Parts: sequence; C-alpha cells; structure tokens
Amino acid sequence: MIKTIVVPTDGSAHAEKAIDLAADLAEKYGARMVILHVLMRHTSESDIETLCKENAIPESLAKKFEDLREAYMEMATTSYEAGPIFILVPEDILREVGELILGNARRRAESKGAKNIATHIIDGSPADKIIAVAAKENADMIVMGSRGLGRVAGVFMGSVSQKVNHLSECTCVTVK
Repeated sequence: MIKTIVVPTDGSAHAEKAIDLAADLAEKYGARMVILHVLMRHTSESDIETLCKENAIPESLAKKFEDLREAYMEMATTSYEAGPIFILVPEDILREVGELILGNARRRAESKGAKNIATHIIDGSPADKIIAVAAKENADMIVMGSRGLGRVAGVFMGSVSQKVNHLSECTCVTVK
C-alpha cells in the first residue's frame, strides 16, 4: 500500500512528469503527496530566470532579476578583474522562485486528482535533503525526474536522482 509519496521538483520538464506520475498514484491509492523544493543554489541565474519565464514569472520577480543583473554588470565594469562573472542569486529570490515552482506543482497535482498535498522548501544538498525528508515523512516512495536544471552542477555533484536511488530506504521511481 502506498501512503506517502515524496516528489522533489525544480520546475524542470522531468520534474513535471514526476509530479504527474506521483499525482496519478496518489489519486489511485489515496496517498499523501509531499512536494519538495530544494533551493537552487548551484543553478545559474540565467537557468533560474528562464525557468521562471516558462512558469509565468510575476512582474515583481522579473524586476528582481533585472535589478540583480544590473548590479552585477555595474560591479563587472568597475572591477579590475577580467573574466566571466557568476551571478549569485540571493536567498530571498531563491525562496520566491521555490514558492512559484511549488505553487505550479501543487496545481498540477490537484488537476490530476491528488487531494492530500503538502509542500516544503528546504535548503542544503539536494540528494541528502530528499532522503532526509523521505525518512522523516515515512515515505513509501520517492518519484523524481531523472534530470533537473543543473547540468554543470551535476558534473561536480553527481546525479541527484542516482544518489537518492542508491541511498534511499524506500522505493524510488525515476521518470524521463
């Protein structure tokens, strides 16, 4: 019997497919869905902004990204250092993006028939946090996308879905 399903999401296409599958299972078995978003600290500003645009970014959030880019451009033009600049996205913006992603995921799950849905935003190492939430929630299953947004980060950190699948004590389903 499936009682609790944990579904991490970063708003990517693979994560949306995971939401769809988990919602179908939750509806069929009357299971509780725990939709989880881990702050995207290792995802580039441009990838996060692109994701937001695909998810109907509010004008207020778009303005924050514009202000962030302008501040970094000003800093780059006054710096004596040459080379690319990595724009660090502040935590308040990361949390606002997380709320946007979770809101969209909740609506998607509800449209598939899921009824008992909890959402959480957490910070830390994605794989470790997903496993910890699954253990805390006594999850029967984790459903997650095989790829997320962070292609470059994945090279350095390893595949989140592979690590979760390897270390989790519950059933893991990875969707493509």
